[in-house]
Amino acid sequence: MIMKRVLLLILLLGCLFRFYNLNWDANFHLHPDERFLTMVGNSLKVPANILNYLDPAKSTFNPANTGYKFFVYGTFPLTLNKILAVFFHNDDYNNFTLQGRLLSAFFDLMTVIMVYKIAGLLIQKNSKFKFQASSIQLLSAFFYAVAVYPIQSSHFFTVDSFQVFFSLASVNFFLKYLYQSNKRNIISLILSSIFFGLSIASKISAVFLLPLILFLLLIHLRKNIKRLIFLSSGYLLFAAVVLRLADPKFFTAEFINNIKQLSSYSNPDVWYPPMVQWLNKVPVAFSLTNLAVFGVGLPYFILIVIGVIYIIKNWRITNYALRIILIWVILFFLYQSSQLVQSIRYLYILFPFLAIFAGIGMCQLINYGLHITDSKLIRNASFVIVLIVLLIWPVMFFSIYLQPQSRVSASKWIYENLPNQSIILSESWDDPLPLGVNNNGKTFYIEQLPVFDPDTTEKWQKMNKLLSKADYYILSSNRGWGSITTVPSKYPRMSRFYQNLFAGKTNYKRIKEFTVYPGITILGKHLTLNDSWSEEMFTVYDHPQVMIFARKKK
Repeated sequence: MIMKRVLLLILLLGCLFRFYNLNWDANFHLHPDERFLTMVGNSLKVPANILNYLDPAKSTFNPANTGYKFFVYGTFPLTLNKILAVFFHNDDYNNFTLQGRLLSAFFDLMTVIMVYKIAGLLIQKNSKFKFQASSIQLLSAFFYAVAVYPIQSSHFFTVDSFQVFFSLASVNFFLKYLYQSNKRNIISLILSSIFFGLSIASKISAVFLLPLILFLLLIHLRKNIKRLIFLSSGYLLFAAVVLRLADPKFFTAEFINNIKQLSSYSNPDVWYPPMVQWLNKVPVAFSLTNLAVFGVGLPYFILIVIGVIYIIKNWRITNYALRIILIWVILFFLYQSSQLVQSIRYLYILFPFLAIFAGIGMCQLINYGLHITDSKLIRNASFVIVLIVLLIWPVMFFSIYLQPQSRVSASKWIYENLPNQSIILSESWDDPLPLGVNNNGKTFYIEQLPVFDPDTTEKWQKMNKLLSKADYYILSSNRGWGSITTVPSKYPRMSRFYQNLFAGKTNYKRIKEFTVYPGITILGKHLTLNDSWSEEMFTVYDHPQVMIFARKKK
């Protein structure tokens, strides 16, 4: 009963972090992937019948048939959101997104429960952890509930939280299959296969989970090769059937070509502006820093390391499934962090397992406390202090959703303070300002600087012409300068331009800045973290730094 009450409190905390103020950006749709999914979702139509749905060439649930030929995500999250949107009369640009965010937050909250269940299966079957199994379960659920990147992802309608939940549900039921000794274990295996199919129908990268599942099955049935072949074949076949039903376009040549086209963008020699930010990142080291500082926070990360070290030190007596999962996590991290694109988004699937490692690490700290003091008061106080320290980072990050979005605030200021019919420069591949707030009867002329174009003479002729005639220059995020200045060899002149701009050595001077940094007030003092040096995923989409420059008067 106590465990259920504590779990309920953890879920309520997870609800607060995920569901509060889902319309924090005032319907301006500033996440490019979310915006794209909303446009695609609005274009879809509910098929007339099941045969129409199952035929990718005819289905109106296939984005290729509604004007979006290039679509690399799974369609199941869109399909689910569309059906609910039609049913609840939310099938419009704003409500479709808000309902999608609600679903995203819901599935990530359900992942908290999956973490709790998986931790129980991994720990309770291990005599080494038996006396503290319930504590590790609850702590693991708590750590996932307060992990910052999942909190951020829950505030957007993207496919990632769907994929992570279905993947975790697949692992949960697979572990049940491994540990059940009755006839119900086949049902658990079937359920695992179903959820695995749904995870791929949400995002194709879920396929990276397959080696983990197949290797666990291999270890479990290594003495019965015939059964191994039969069950693994059946598992894959059943998952393929579910995938075919959940995302009929998946097996089409068009979708495969889309994936190939997307992969080609990861070539550093291909001109694709969103890739610029990754060109000069140090493999592995960047991802590790990104995860430790922004994804979970340093105290949390330290507990993960403690948990991993404990498992390794007790390798022979820990649960074999836990050992295999740890190996898979490390290998997946090393693989993904060695790619050109090292976004924390691609590490999302690891966060549930990292939460379990942190739960183990926290319990080892508690055990250490038992050895160094007999005072229950000191131990309890120390435990509370550690939890408070752990909560500082998620509370700081959550604070950005309690304030007006920086681009919205900047847009209101622009309409209130800049002269009517001013010429405003924005940058290519970024959202121009002002947004469509109350315009006070004013009209502005927006021009785009081709900042991501190669540094050619033609580019700078156009740049100089625009800079000479504009009244204001607005950086609505660090998408341009945050990426371009990291590769001065590729953009020598553009990098110098940004340096001169910020140093006041151009014809433009900074007159206003809008920031919403993660922050917290402690003992009357407000502390903030300038996270502008993180990847775009972490800042540009929900709390970008906006800078407004005015052309100097002669």
